[in-house]
Amino acid sequence: MTDFYALNFGEQKKMLADFAGDLNLKKAESALSKILGAGFTLHLIGANAGASDEKVSERLCRPGKSGKCASFSCIDAVKESIRKAKKSTGVEVFQCPVSGYGFCYALKKESTALGYVVGCHMSEKPSQAHLDLFGYFAETILSCIRKETQLTELYKTIKPRAIALSTVHTVHRLISSSLYLDELLMRVARLSMQILNAQRCSIKLVDSKKKTLLPKVTVDHRKAKARLKKVKIGRWAPGKAVKYGKSIKGDTYLATPLIDEEVIGVITLYDKADKQPFNNFDVEIMRTMCEQAAIAIKNAQLYKEQEKLTMGSIKALAQIIESRSAGICTPKSSFLRIAQLMGQEFGLREHDLKILQYATLLHDAGELMVPESVLRKRGKLTEKEYRLIKEHPLKGAKIIKSLRSLKQVAPIIMYHHENFNGTGYPKGLKGAEIPLGARIMAVVGSFEAMIGKRPYRGSLSLKKAIEEVKKYSGRQFDPKVVRAFLKTLRRKDIINLINKDRYGRK
Repeated sequence: MTDFYALNFGEQKKMLADFAGDLNLKKAESALSKILGAGFTLHLIGANAGASDEKVSERLCRPGKSGKCASFSCIDAVKESIRKAKKSTGVEVFQCPVSGYGFCYALKKESTALGYVVGCHMSEKPSQAHLDLFGYFAETILSCIRKETQLTELYKTIKPRAIALSTVHTVHRLISSSLYLDELLMRVARLSMQILNAQRCSIKLVDSKKKTLLPKVTVDHRKAKARLKKVKIGRWAPGKAVKYGKSIKGDTYLATPLIDEEVIGVITLYDKADKQPFNNFDVEIMRTMCEQAAIAIKNAQLYKEQEKLTMGSIKALAQIIESRSAGICTPKSSFLRIAQLMGQEFGLREHDLKILQYATLLHDAGELMVPESVLRKRGKLTEKEYRLIKEHPLKGAKIIKSLRSLKQVAPIIMYHHENFNGTGYPKGLKGAEIPLGARIMAVVGSFEAMIGKRPYRGSLSLKKAIEEVKKYSGRQFDPKVVRAFLKTLRRKDIINLINKDRYGRK
């Protein structure tokens, strides 16, 4: 463990000053003055300060209880006593031509002096009993300084490890709370800044094909904000951290690689709010942080790849459904956007919005189990044919349940033909019994059917379709969902997207 004797002079001076404040030398001086005389003053001098005329005069040659020193003629006497004390093990007495007697005692560890306790302004030469008392007092000071040093170093050692343990726990919660990469990276960036009190954090991920680092998330609380840019691996602090697989530190920056079997990116922090430089404890904390963050990021990347595969399968299935219904025009992209905005209006999380997106594409998956002759029939359906149509939500849910990644989509597909007043099918659910996603899909699906072409009728205008949705609010549709739908349809970009899907134009 580092102790006082291993510190440089500046660090020694600061510790002595802090200790003097804790010790309250004024109180000690007051107590000793009752024994050594009313004019007695007490001083604590750093090891290197003893060789400086300026420092000795600054600490000792100032007004005392017995009067002001008339000159600096005592400096040589004090410095001589300091030189003797440095070599001896006892108290060295000196006589000042101006202010009387004084004595000096070196605070040592083995043969190394870390500082000196000096008593001044005594009218009579101190007795041996007084010197012994003072020596005991000085040794007490030395013991206190040693304990203070040990506690300080222990605190400095324990604090970053405690933060590191807390960081592991916090990042572990991040891993389990989000599998969406953008959301996860933003949380990691903000947490990194909070832990190290930094003003800027940039997270870059490796693009192995181009051998560059791509900026993914940057949080900057500084007035002069930096421009986002790609960084070649091997250049600047982030690039070097990735190339060499280790932290790269400067006074105003700290780049730490994200390593999960291989280097996948880097977190770079800039400019501490308290203007302090980044230190080795910061390096240790960020190394722990990045070990956990790398696992979370890799999981999110794998989840993203799985999502791409899932979406590809869903789109393929949706195309099969659409191809079996000749003459039907379904403007999917606009309905996907409408459903997403409605979900956001209800405060759905990103995962639930994804489920709603999948349901929008697959809500008529059960039509795969309905004969094409029934789907394409232009006339009125028979009772048997209508029963087949009513069964398609159950059959669609059965198809979707067989796909493990789409199990949460099944309830939306199963119940999107339920009516808010309980008159729908297949279960006759009512009000809040119907899942929110299904209530949203009931409106979106009906609107899609009204403005799309069907074999048995033409499409309705947007105005007429919106009027129909309003008309059946409270009966077929949840009024709250209808309000969210109408709010979405007031957006010009949504109207433009619908027109583009229907007519190939805005």
